[in-house]
Amino acid sequence: MTKANQIQGLTLIEMMVTIAVLGIIAAIAIPAYTGYIATARMTEGQNEIAAIRLAQEEFFLENNTYFGPVASDATGNTLKTDSGSLYSPSSQGYTHFSYAITAGPCGNIAQCYTITATGKAGTSMDGETISADGP
Repeated sequence: MTKANQIQGLTLIEMMVTIAVLGIIAAIAIPAYTGYIATARMTEGQNEIAAIRLAQEEFFLENNTYFGPVASDATGNTLKTDSGSLYSPSSQGYTHFSYAITAGPCGNIAQCYTITATGKAGTSMDGETISADGP
């Protein structure tokens, strides 16, 4: 047989090394990816809290009191209604968190408030909590 007639291919060892390298890359990449997803969802919750805080301050300017206490429904429409439509829920803000407004550290909702975002059960944010006091 001449070299031109030989069939070229991969040996079993070469295939095993390739699979091992891919496994190592996956072992590093998958946890990093899930960490990025969790960070993005936490940021999403913080952004929604910021929007609620803005609505609280606008409501206070118009009514000399803060709105609440109130807990969000699945779409945020309860908060929208109680804020006099000053707050508009984002399209993704209620996928992983539910939000509640309660009296803040001063104990009177008319003067201060606490907004709490709680991770929904059955989502990757289950058990996570974000909160902000105002003013």
